[in-house]
Amino acid sequence: MFEVELKFQIAKDQQNVLLKTLQRKNPKILNLNAKYFDTNTFTLSGKHISLRQRLENTIWIQTLKLPTAQQLQRVEFENKLSEVEPTALNLAFYQTQKHIDKKTLKLLNSMHADLHVQFETRIKRSNTLFNFQNSQIEVSIDVGNIQHQEQMIEVCEIEFELKQGSIQDLISFVLPRVKRYGLWIDVRSKAQRGFLLAQNHADSPIEFQSPLILHADDPPEQALKDIVNNTLQHLLPNSSAIASGNFHSEHVHQARVAIRRLRSAFKTFSTWSNHIDPTWTAQLAQLFRQLSTRRDLDMIEEELCPQLKAAGAPDIERPQDINENSAHLEMVFQSTPFNLLILSLIQFINEDTHQTNKENLKKKFRKEINKLHQQIMHDAQHYLDLSIDERHRTRKRLKRLRYSIEFMASIYPPKKVNQYLKTLKPVQESLGQYNDVIVAENVFKNIVQQEPKAWFAIGWLAAREQRLLEQTAQDLSHFSATQPFWS
Repeated sequence: MFEVELKFQIAKDQQNVLLKTLQRKNPKILNLNAKYFDTNTFTLSGKHISLRQRLENTIWIQTLKLPTAQQLQRVEFENKLSEVEPTALNLAFYQTQKHIDKKTLKLLNSMHADLHVQFETRIKRSNTLFNFQNSQIEVSIDVGNIQHQEQMIEVCEIEFELKQGSIQDLISFVLPRVKRYGLWIDVRSKAQRGFLLAQNHADSPIEFQSPLILHADDPPEQALKDIVNNTLQHLLPNSSAIASGNFHSEHVHQARVAIRRLRSAFKTFSTWSNHIDPTWTAQLAQLFRQLSTRRDLDMIEEELCPQLKAAGAPDIERPQDINENSAHLEMVFQSTPFNLLILSLIQFINEDTHQTNKENLKKKFRKEINKLHQQIMHDAQHYLDLSIDERHRTRKRLKRLRYSIEFMASIYPPKKVNQYLKTLKPVQESLGQYNDVIVAENVFKNIVQQEPKAWFAIGWLAAREQRLLEQTAQDLSHFSATQPFWS
């Protein structure tokens, strides 16, 4: 019932090579022509549910796929129909499936009359079953297209589906193939891509962070794995959008936030597991830096330039072409190092937890967070005497404090957590604005020799910097008087 798979896009220069390699294994060939159903307002796709009828060679099969909390897993319900093309959906079948929740069943029944074909796929699938270590893994290469009216998207992707065995074996099987063929992970399903096409949306949806539910009696190592999984749920849809080239500035921003959350988790909670690879933090730091240039340019273009224009600034030539940086970002998320990092993190999440630590989460969290909190309190007392780099460090500490609290929020009374975060928000915002001004000043100073008009921006930013410095000092002082809720 649970479908566990890893799907990758194939670089164009490797498609023929990979197809020929798989053909040597005498793959089974399937012609898959599918129709995907939804309402005209796309109610199902909005809830990450897909409903299709697919002709698999000569048999029509109806499939309902539902999301789960795990990025790699979906719940799948198949119903074989007949060799004759169905004229209607058969939703009665799902009433007998005890693993479908009542809310989903009620939703399907309520919209039965409103479900129509929204797009179709025509795929030639070559698949081979491999016995690897103690597992069975099905490798499928899909070539074809997704079509909505006169619009069409070409498809050429490879899926590794775990039919039997462990996710660790699946990862071990996939790793060398990612290296050899330059595959890049893509969590977008054909259904998602088809529904975007049907709605005439060029860019993939932006994924924001989702709440994390932990329990006070969870083993610390399992809690950390749940935290890492939560950050990947945030990162992977945005990284897939960027790698595909269908993205804009908010995808980049959310990818950076997800990476910062992941870095914060490892920095705060790394002692909770003996299976943390120390190279992960360095890789994540490098990845974050690779995104920083684009984010800085977006911030200047979208936030500061309108303010400068309103203040009477002359038109200033952009410091760097954003389109050039966009191509760079696509390559970052298509790169082998990024994809190997993600596979390593997925493997960590799914390893069996053997830790028998009796120390509960609240006690562990208090131990880790008190040190960070004290560092911030010390910075607050001497903020105006700190260097620019030290103030930036204070900002990073505050971000880590916030993310760490959000990870653990579910094991504390919501009212106390929300009150604390409410006092943290103003100081984080003012520190963020101060940092943006420092970044923008450096950008404009670097181009002032070639673009003298940038002097106006530099002067305006200097005045704003002083005001924000005073504001951040005041906000930090106010925050330092807040009583921690975990004490």
